[in-house]
Amino acid sequence: MERKLTARGGKAATAGAKSSRRGGPTRPGVNEVSPDRLSARAMAGDRDAFLALVRFHSTFNPMPIAPDLLAQARIEEDTIRKLLGRLKRKEDSLLRPFPAINMMFLVEDWVQEALGRFIWRKRAGKTLPDDHFLARLWDASREGAMLQLKIYKKMSVAASAWVRVKYPHFANIGLTDAQMLKIARAEGCRFEEESFLGAVRRFRRAGGV
Repeated sequence: MERKLTARGGKAATAGAKSSRRGGPTRPGVNEVSPDRLSARAMAGDRDAFLALVRFHSTFNPMPIAPDLLAQARIEEDTIRKLLGRLKRKEDSLLRPFPAINMMFLVEDWVQEALGRFIWRKRAGKTLPDDHFLARLWDASREGAMLQLKIYKKMSVAASAWVRVKYPHFANIGLTDAQMLKIARAEGCRFEEESFLGAVRRFRRAGGV
């Protein structure tokens, strides 16, 4: 059963490719980009890619992936090193009563530069807040935070919700579907293999972010 999950180029990816052919040319999904391209797309002005990263980095408990969860998932050491790019700080163990974007992500120079471009718009020669983007930004942060809160409280989580929040970032840094499923299960999500794969296929067909 594990074998068909080990690479994104297998059956699930094929389904996504067929959908693209039927619908004509589409923007590449996250599963088709090489590591670090998601950030590059966001830096280049892709709002969807930026919001995908915001979803992943937003939480009520600002440490999305704890070291003990990675150990439980039994993921390879080199993959764990990719995921532990942030050091755990004292404030990362605190619950917050509102969605928050992880500061280790938010303070990166490119994130601040991209955010500065996205939240403002020009109208009649004036610089005004872009209400439409700000609403999407807040929705993305809330969506990511609610998923993390449900995981923290060991509540039921839909596979589609987990995939929407976490798949873009994990696929971007090169994790396979099998590795993602291990992480989800280590977090306490009781996803059946086929349910998880189905959520991934639907997400890819929808465009990937």
